[in-house]
Amino acid sequence: QSPSFRQPNFEDDTMKTTNKTFALAAALLIGGTAQAADWFPLPVNSTGTDGKTTSASYVALPRAAQPWSICVSFPHLKDAFWLAANYGVAEEAKRLGVKLQVLDAGGYAQLANQISQVENCVAGGAKAVVLGAISRDGMGNLLADLKKKNIPVVDAFNGINSKDIGARVLTIPRDEGERAGRFLAAKHPKGSQPVKVAWLPGPAGAGWVELFNSGFRDGIKDSAVVIAETKYGDTGKEVQARLIEDLLQTHKDIDYIAGTAVTAEAAVPMLRARQLDSKIKVVSVYMTPAVHQGLKNKTIEASGMAPVVLVGRIAVDQAVRLLEQKEVLRDVGPIGRVYTQADIGTLNTETVLAPAGFRPVFKVGP
Repeated sequence: QSPSFRQPNFEDDTMKTTNKTFALAAALLIGGTAQAADWFPLPVNSTGTDGKTTSASYVALPRAAQPWSICVSFPHLKDAFWLAANYGVAEEAKRLGVKLQVLDAGGYAQLANQISQVENCVAGGAKAVVLGAISRDGMGNLLADLKKKNIPVVDAFNGINSKDIGARVLTIPRDEGERAGRFLAAKHPKGSQPVKVAWLPGPAGAGWVELFNSGFRDGIKDSAVVIAETKYGDTGKEVQARLIEDLLQTHKDIDYIAGTAVTAEAAVPMLRARQLDSKIKVVSVYMTPAVHQGLKNKTIEASGMAPVVLVGRIAVDQAVRLLEQKEVLRDVGPIGRVYTQADIGTLNTETVLAPAGFRPVFKVGP
């Protein structure tokens, strides 16, 4: 391993969990105000090199030692999830005092474009990469090449099958899928009347979609929840609307539509227009402003939540730690949960969503 890929010391005192730090961090997630200087300490799940996952407290650096140039690559910036991610990385770059270039690959069908964008960004002087990968398995050659060049890579949000990364901070899509499944399973336990779910986890082949899918299916095991059909498609609203239309025509006895936030956003007006909104309920795996509003308006039944903004902040902090060869929690997963119409008022949206009116930031620093 190169020095940039230094293994963490999981006994570092700054990373030890205490009741005090968990209480402080919980205040950020439920109520409280998430200012730039005090988003941490944050309760997380940390997986060590032995494969064991434990609770930890994430404490970010006060400032970068120098204005490092960091490349951040996202699949796209056309929905609220990636806007929240963009907001998180940009704000943390400002706080730490580093330079950031944010790349938009153009969608989940643009793997080659994402790879070439990252290559060009590194050729232009970037010293580290934060990668929200389009493909779980399609980044191997790129990552091997970056490791040879001593360019540390942070695997962020989606997940990559590779050992050639310096650190990882994910929204834990498998857990998100499982939480949504468990929510339905708890409402419809084994032995109760079966319910049918139309399941739309996102674009086929994307790593996070595979994890959504496996988690959701595990979540509904041994329950009365049955998947009527699974349909894959890009997380554009028009694509999701077409998939929902097909499902409604094919299956006349659906009880739930579950899937991505864009799925939920597309489903609400379609069900209302067909006067099916009282019959078919909507569940989202993750949160967007429209899903948040849908919960408040009682047009969406439930939604998972992962602190996407804070994931972006952690990813940039990890990149700086790797560059400066400082201790790093190598595999981090922020803690999420499911919100319903009954408790959505307790969510602090500043940890999950970009502010209203936020526009994509493509450059931080000179």
